[in-house]
Amino acid sequence: MKLRKQASLAVCLLCVAVLLCGCAAEPIPYDVNDGDNYTVSVTYDANGGHFTTNTGIITDSYNLSELPTGKDGQAEIALLSPDDTARGNDAFTATRTGYYLAGWYAERTEAGKNDAGEMQYTYGKKWDFAADRLSVDKSKAYSSAEPVLTLYAAWLPRFEVQFYTMEGELLGNYTFEPNGEALQTPTWDAETGAMKMYRFPERNGYTYHSAYYDAAGTQPVGETVTHPGTVDLTTATATDTVLKLYTKWDEGNWYHIYTVEQFLDNASINGHYVLHADLDFTGENWPTALMHGNFAGSIVGNGHTIKNVTLAQTNASKQNAGLFGQLTETASLTDLTFENITFTIEGGTRKTGACFGLLAGSLSADATVSGVQIKQSRLLIDAGSYFGVTDYAIGLVCGYGDPAVVPNADITCEATGEQPEKLAVTVVGNTVTLEFVE
Repeated sequence: MKLRKQASLAVCLLCVAVLLCGCAAEPIPYDVNDGDNYTVSVTYDANGGHFTTNTGIITDSYNLSELPTGKDGQAEIALLSPDDTARGNDAFTATRTGYYLAGWYAERTEAGKNDAGEMQYTYGKKWDFAADRLSVDKSKAYSSAEPVLTLYAAWLPRFEVQFYTMEGELLGNYTFEPNGEALQTPTWDAETGAMKMYRFPERNGYTYHSAYYDAAGTQPVGETVTHPGTVDLTTATATDTVLKLYTKWDEGNWYHIYTVEQFLDNASINGHYVLHADLDFTGENWPTALMHGNFAGSIVGNGHTIKNVTLAQTNASKQNAGLFGQLTETASLTDLTFENITFTIEGGTRKTGACFGLLAGSLSADATVSGVQIKQSRLLIDAGSYFGVTDYAIGLVCGYGDPAVVPNADITCEATGEQPEKLAVTVVGNTVTLEFVE
């Protein structure tokens, strides 16, 4: 049998129902096949699924006289699976939503209906398209309308992983074919500093911490997920297709920071950062969002240093400025050193109601500042600034708040600009007062 003829006839036979209903006067495809001596047919039943032609059945027909003869005198047919690439453009892919194709089977037995009212089957004699051959008696007369063999698609439910919080809230699911795929657990992305979730769902406002096979959290998941499901292809049956995972989360959007670029890419007033290296800002700008914003996140310094930062207050509409505009009640800075920070309050800056400090303009009493040091840093005030008002607060560490949270802060303060001698700067403890000199 010529392959091209087989493929074209398969396509032709897909149209039988249409031809029978709409063109009764025309010869039906089975008659055409029989007339061309293509009398031996094999049918593929999508069995609840459908082919890419949106039909449930396709049929291949063969010319008995063209088939090779085996040792037993029978004709032998090497069948092609519907999606075999040897069919070229006439290949057919069978699909069924929510299921995967376990294979094609010569035996199908009803096994009752499931809860959804769908008939279930058991299967036998899985067809091996590479090794199996269909034997046909050459002395027998055949009709293409009566297939010598029907192969049934056996559909198994896709394996599923359901993701829950430790409290039992369903976050999402992931389904896949049991093809040996290893489900990777989330890891820190060395390039971005963010958590790489892979197939795990994201949770708004939280960062993944760990996963467990049990709700009690006694069976931790390793680097990959082990799905317990098994498949018996002999009978086309699957067991334990659903796996429940329980996940623990840290509140907030956390990042592991190794470079200045990572810090800048993820800078946010609500961000949480764990430093794994010193950050040198030479030639880089400190994030404006932090300089003027109400920082509510955290930086876990791990003993590292943020250094060589140069920033300037020039925005007349902002009332708070420093490395952080405000450190709010939920802000946290721990085990962190700031070194060689230069903060300049430039001319034209708004002073009415303003709070400026090298660490923060305003520092909440409930903010956590622990193990923080400031070394070799400067607070510069432009003599061209207008200080004809008294309702402003300028401090070495913070304009408003308790500077004692950073003991022994090494910060100098002086006038700068075109005529620095016209600005008298007085520092008492943390408090900076200014007076113009005529």
